[in-house]
Amino acid sequence: MNEDLSIYKYYNDYIEHQQRTERHNFLAQRLLNIIIQANWNKRIICSPGFNMMSNDLEIHKNRFGRYIAIVETIGDEMRQLRINYNQQRLNKIIDILTKIQQYDN
Repeated sequence: MNEDLSIYKYYNDYIEHQQRTERHNFLAQRLLNIIIQANWNKRIICSPGFNMMSNDLEIHKNRFGRYIAIVETIGDEMRQLRINYNQQRLNKIIDILTKIQQYDN
């Protein structure tokens, strides 16, 4: 009887670990997509001869504000999962996004 319970517990632990790993992989991919989008936006606004109008600047700041909020949410979920979580890395990403957000002609 105890052997059956230990197998059941092992199986539940294995399933929980698999679910956490899948969720972590999803969050990591989402984080990568945000970084790619931010890098693309940065290359456009830093290209020579590119000037932003005030409306474009407001849209840009709102977009990067959303990126920062998403990264913070991803960080919270990754911290809860406790799989390959690095607070310093997420803080650095948020700092970089904030610097890009503060673009000024």
